[in-house]
Amino acid sequence: MPLRPAPLVFATLLPLGAAILFLPGELTHYKRALALAPGDTALRVVVLSALLSKTLVALGVGIVPLLLGARAVPPRTLRGLSLSIASIVLGLLGVDLEVQHNTGNHVLDYLPYLIDPETFVWAGPGFDAAPGLRRVARGIVVAVGPALAIAWLVERRLERASARLGWRVLAGLVAFALIASMAPLILPWSRGGMGTRQRLNERMPWAGLAGFAGLPAESSDLSAAERVGRDRLARVWPRLVEPHSPRPLFERASTAPRPDILVVVVESLRADALDEETMPRLWSWSERGLRQGEHSATSNASHYGLFALLYGRSPLFYFETLDSGERPTLPTQLAAWGYERHHLGCSDLAWRGMDRFMGSVDFTVERLRGASLPDCDRAVVERAAALLAPGARAPRFVLAFLMSTHFGYHYPAEAERFRPALAPPNALELDPEQDRIGLVNRYRNSAHAIDDRIGALLARVDPDETLVVVTGDHGEALFDDGTIAHSSRLSDAQTRVPFVLTGPGVPRGARARNPSDHTDVLPTLLARLGVAPDDLRGLSGRDLVAASPPVFVPLVAARARRGDEALVVLASDGLRYAWRLDPERVGLRFLGHFGRDGRPAEVPVSKREGDEAVDWLEDYLESLAGR
Repeated sequence: MPLRPAPLVFATLLPLGAAILFLPGELTHYKRALALAPGDTALRVVVLSALLSKTLVALGVGIVPLLLGARAVPPRTLRGLSLSIASIVLGLLGVDLEVQHNTGNHVLDYLPYLIDPETFVWAGPGFDAAPGLRRVARGIVVAVGPALAIAWLVERRLERASARLGWRVLAGLVAFALIASMAPLILPWSRGGMGTRQRLNERMPWAGLAGFAGLPAESSDLSAAERVGRDRLARVWPRLVEPHSPRPLFERASTAPRPDILVVVVESLRADALDEETMPRLWSWSERGLRQGEHSATSNASHYGLFALLYGRSPLFYFETLDSGERPTLPTQLAAWGYERHHLGCSDLAWRGMDRFMGSVDFTVERLRGASLPDCDRAVVERAAALLAPGARAPRFVLAFLMSTHFGYHYPAEAERFRPALAPPNALELDPEQDRIGLVNRYRNSAHAIDDRIGALLARVDPDETLVVVTGDHGEALFDDGTIAHSSRLSDAQTRVPFVLTGPGVPRGARARNPSDHTDVLPTLLARLGVAPDDLRGLSGRDLVAASPPVFVPLVAARARRGDEALVVLASDGLRYAWRLDPERVGLRFLGHFGRDGRPAEVPVSKREGDEAVDWLEDYLESLAGR
């Protein structure tokens, strides 16, 4: 059939107009995340252009093939397909905005939960999508409706005009779309663009398609540090990826102690939850031994935090390690020394491969049940206490995982102590201004209730014959970093956790404010079990009781799958240097300073700081190469 320009103009103008009309609502979502100053009009224009670019790239995936095949498609079908593509793409972007508005994560991060039958057992109504979907539908109508009317009117006029005019209008629309799609290229050179680009990259779905990922560093010092960092990475890389050979088992004297070991890991346990009001029983228990004041879980998600705890090294190569078949160091070592190993919990272990190092190969796994998470945690505590009861038996390593403090922040009604407290929250409906106090109090009530469970367990173990560790798998954001829950940012809120160690070989009343992380737990426990200090030197972590403090600790953002790039922040008390690594393709980018909120800091990197960041990176990589 002859190709007429008017239907092609309709098919192009409808999604282009809808993308432009979608911008105001999208900017409303992004303003808080990007921290745009009210009077910075120029930067807002640049950001709007970048947002439009991302939407046009997404729309182009469907519209370009449609236009190229227009000769074989009737005009009515062409219009219908254009309308469908615009509605679907804007709908997906709208859903993603709804999800990341509070959680900081993209909708794809939560799709696996939808096929998990237990999602709403532990989350409750925490992710009720209905209100958000209604807002998305309204947004589609507001953006697509006027664009549809305008496209229809323009097509009608062009049908009565010359074909030459129609082709000119089409060429103008295509040129505008192409120019707008190049907007990210001007962002690094715009005033205030430093940091904003990284936040956009963090927040935008398909940011790489929009041209953000490959842009150069914003300063010469960043670029210089990046170049040197790549050289150091290339030098260490062969030892990072060489075929795995299992670490030799540690030797120890036959007279070395064999106490029971209890490791209590509490889901989403914030560092500030351990105080005299919120968790008084654990606070009192910590007086018996070491309480670490600046401890991180090494990451912001369960699978990475537990990996660091059991393997004793940074989880940068989490998926690669599991694929190699390497067994977790701590339970493997304890098995060689005659320990029985038990893992008790309420949750499914299949998430992100955790069953591959916490499952039946390395533990006797008992998955306990209850009418609610607090009931299930009570069952875990009862079983752990029974396993650790005195008797003529082999020493036992019990890993008890408590879940009540997961988002939803569960507790019995009679345990509500801190008020006002929210009802079970919906993550997609929370308002950071109005709901934060009630949300924090709900979380504190949950932590207070779980403190009762921990206290009941600790009251039934022999403190002189049991090494006890109580910590969290990661922290939890309560809008203090701009988000809720976890797995979105390497902020203090999401990575810092309490750490308490008591038992034989641990001095009473020990307090430390220096940085530490979960990779330190393995050497600390091994030292209490008689492993000589010289034998611990090859481990990534250090003995928290005897070794000197580190200069920095590594924080690794959890990846969802092998092949994704990794964000690594090397953090000291006052500095945080961020690197993005590609473990599959030996790629490296220096991102400069990050703040405690887990976001890029608007602070230039000096040459001295660039050199220091490279030295820290090399030390971190060497610790991994010495596994």
